[in-house]
Amino acid sequence: MPKPNKGKTTKLSIRLSYGAEEYIEKAAVNLGTSKAGVILLELSKIFKNLPSQAMVEEYKETITLKPDHFAMSVNEKVSDRINELVERYGMRKNVLIGYIISNHFDPNNKDLEPKKFMVQINKSLYKKMLDYSESHFVDLGVLVADSILEGPYEGMPTYDREGSEQFFTNVPGYIRDMVNENVMK
Repeated sequence: MPKPNKGKTTKLSIRLSYGAEEYIEKAAVNLGTSKAGVILLELSKIFKNLPSQAMVEEYKETITLKPDHFAMSVNEKVSDRINELVERYGMRKNVLIGYIISNHFDPNNKDLEPKKFMVQINKSLYKKMLDYSESHFVDLGVLVADSILEGPYEGMPTYDREGSEQFFTNVPGYIRDMVNENVMK
C-alpha cells in the first residue's frame, strides 16, 4: 500500500520519558509502523479526553523526561490542535506533549513480542478501514490492534454478503492471546 499524502506537514519535537520511549519502540515494531505512527494514533485518542491542568502539573512531579528530543512530522490540523493546547496549558510544546504522551504510554509487563495475525473481514469494512487509514495516516495493523483492544462495538452495522477480504498483520502477543481466549470460549 503506498504511503498516503499527509498534506502540509510541520515538524513536532517532543521529549519522552525513558519508559515511554521504550514502550513506543516496541509497539511500533510489533505493529509494523513507525514510532511517530504509534504516537499519532494515541494523540488522536488523547485529544478526545484531555488531561486537566492539575493532572499535567502532577505529571511534572512523577515523570522524568529525557533531555533529547524525538522529532516527527505532523499534519497542520494536528499541529494547530497542539498549539491550542500549548496556549491553554501555558507550557512549551515539547514538554507538554512529552508529559501527556509519556503518561499515556506508562510501561507495563504485557507480552509485546510481534505475532503474525490473520484478519478476515467484510469487503465493505475493509475498504472503510483502508479509507480511514489513509485519511488519518494510521497503518492498517494499528487499526486492527486498536479495534481489538477497544472490544466489541454495540452499534455494529450489517454488511451485504459481498464476500470477505483477508490480510495479515503483526500485533503484540498479548493482543493475539486475547483474541484466542475469546474464540475458545
